[in-house]
Amino acid sequence: MKKRYGFFGGCFNPVTNAHINLANLAVEKFNLDKLVFVPMGDKYQKQDLANEEHRYKMLKIATLNQEKLEVSDLELNLPHALTTLQAFQKIEEQYQDITSYFMIGADNLNKLTNSRDFEILAKNYEYIILERQGIQIKELIAENPILKRFENQFHILENNPYEKVSSTEVRNSLKNSEEQNLHTMISKEVYGYIKENQIYKNENKHKS
Repeated sequence: MKKRYGFFGGCFNPVTNAHINLANLAVEKFNLDKLVFVPMGDKYQKQDLANEEHRYKMLKIATLNQEKLEVSDLELNLPHALTTLQAFQKIEEQYQDITSYFMIGADNLNKLTNSRDFEILAKNYEYIILERQGIQIKELIAENPILKRFENQFHILENNPYEKVSSTEVRNSLKNSEEQNLHTMISKEVYGYIKENQIYKNENKHKS
């Protein structure tokens, strides 16, 4: 029987406890053998994005004692950003002979429908959809003809208890020196790395 791998892409700017808890929840609910974090590289156009090396290292720190979680660098150190389809194809090349599930938020499912590769993405890949922002995922799928056509490809992780904790909230707390609540949002090891390397200080932030 093929092993079941989930792939969780994103900026992870920085990785939070919520990311780790959500990954473990997906492992449990969908009986995954591994959940692989795939951080986006520096070519991704987003303001206030920490250097890819820092984001990768923070993920490695956060998953150090997590048996079923690992981190991939396949989107790092590239000359240009990858499209979603290109990223999925690279993952398939590196991780062979497995059953793959790609974790995306409900908000990104909506964006995916606007991709020029959308029908290929819907037809050829299976997804774990994370509830977000009150989006009614089942209704979204039912109302979109292509999503409806491939509805068996979409597996919904319902009742997401971690959606309210965001990396943006962590960054703002760090930059405003409002760090008293950070112990609930990020691990002490990740916090130590951020402080040691002075990440998310206004004068040091990476601009796209």
